[in-house]
Amino acid sequence: MTDGATEMLLCTSIPPRFGGEDEARQLSRAGLTIADAIASFEAASFRVVSVNRQGEAAGIRGFPTVEIREVPPGGLFPNKYGPNFGQIFEQFSDDPGAIVNADIYMVKSDIASVLATRPGTVLIARRLDVATAATGVVGTYNRGIDGIFFSGGALAELAADPDVGAFQMGAPYWDILLPTVASLHHSVEFVAAPFLLHEVHPARWNSADYKMLRERAVNVMVAHARRYQATRPRAAAFLAGLEAFLGGPFEPLTERKIKDSAVFMNLWLAKIEQSPSRLVAVDYNDPTINRFISQLFSHTAEALSIANWLDAREDDGQQSLFGKVHRFVKLILRTRRAQKKVERVRKVFPS
Repeated sequence: MTDGATEMLLCTSIPPRFGGEDEARQLSRAGLTIADAIASFEAASFRVVSVNRQGEAAGIRGFPTVEIREVPPGGLFPNKYGPNFGQIFEQFSDDPGAIVNADIYMVKSDIASVLATRPGTVLIARRLDVATAATGVVGTYNRGIDGIFFSGGALAELAADPDVGAFQMGAPYWDILLPTVASLHHSVEFVAAPFLLHEVHPARWNSADYKMLRERAVNVMVAHARRYQATRPRAAAFLAGLEAFLGGPFEPLTERKIKDSAVFMNLWLAKIEQSPSRLVAVDYNDPTINRFISQLFSHTAEALSIANWLDAREDDGQQSLFGKVHRFVKLILRTRRAQKKVERVRKVFPS
């Protein structure tokens, strides 16, 4: 790790432990932990700051190198979820840095150096879900991102929009809204998996919050794009593409249009993802990724027959024949879903 003078700020939000179900849930997790995540951030030359609501610092223990900064309740759910992004953006001023969920392990890379030397850079990454107890990879989480990395001032337009800033860490849809908004102003690029690893666990949000935040994100996205459509070609392209996708104007807004607009935002990001960044050198010799690397590259679903797949795993005496077939079928379906998504992106955004 570099010395403190050259370390770059990474903001996260470590959940406090005040006993009860939340603490029991955190302590019962197997595999990758928040402590592992913090260590990985620091190994990548980031100085870690946890932004938390007032009163939460007392419940955050065991992270002596992390600075805890408390902020007043705010955002769309002032007494629920984490800090809002307006409060997080304030921590950076015009400096480069990163915003990453606290339970994400970052594989070793040179990403901090890239941000320090390349103005106008915005990099995003999806997480790869892993299950240590099952010694396997669950798959890439494709509903949003878990980390956004930026050079100095590259998120200025997001920080200037209070409606974007009202979204919160720990709540749904910030992970789709923020990268989509950023893409209107800069050439956002994905760092391909495996770069961020995440130990799977149950979600803490509910369907009512998800539905409300989806509608809010769609409205905020369209309003932001309209504000910049005269000066940002990508904003104008987003609005034109959305209208074509909806088959007509955005208003009057209906439940169907909300859902379809959310789909379009995902497809917009999927289009960007088709050309992953080559700026960041990820160290695949990282010892943590090596726990799962054989699972990642041992097979490609469409290239194998069921017989070959089973033969390759005959030494797996702990898994029944039914279990092996079930796992293979899930792999096939996941690959086919990904292929369909690629086909849909090409249809919506023809070259």
